[in-house]
Amino acid sequence: MHQPKSGEIVSFEEQFRQHYLLLCTVAYYIVEDNDAARDIVQDFFLYCWNKRNDISINYGFKSYAVRAVKNASLTYIQKSGKVKLDEMKVIERLSEYFPETEDDEEDLRHDALWAAVSRLPEQRRKIFLLSSQDGLRYKDIAGQLGISINTVKTQIKLALQYLRKECGWMIRLIAPLISLLYA
Repeated sequence: MHQPKSGEIVSFEEQFRQHYLLLCTVAYYIVEDNDAARDIVQDFFLYCWNKRNDISINYGFKSYAVRAVKNASLTYIQKSGKVKLDEMKVIERLSEYFPETEDDEEDLRHDALWAAVSRLPEQRRKIFLLSSQDGLRYKDIAGQLGISINTVKTQIKLALQYLRKECGWMIRLIAPLISLLYA
């Protein structure tokens, strides 16, 4: 897929990896159901794959994806019959205030989070990144580093506590991500 701002071709798989968790978070804030949020995002990527030759994105893929997932989430709520029509209008109005992932705001959150991660003790940071970034299971991390599974669990717990404290202003973003990672 073409990235208009960068002028480079980015693979579909790379787009999925870069944006999956963010899009799940967007959907989760609207539908408040982890499984439904993941389904909505997977359906979005399936649609993109099927229409990859027809879709023309004139601005950043991320903005396009956030808007599409937000709309799909609102449609899901409406079709599920969980809300009345007047409630739906309120939800649509409120969802307009969901940040459209403006680059400056996202860069600020990204920088703050990575700054906090970099302040973790070295071993704790390594364990946390192996789990959250590389997606390794506790057992695999323990085997790779030659430590017990309980040590891995404790270090990840301490890392998450520290990150919640340091990035408390971003907790609305981190909580759904963590639940999506470990669901």
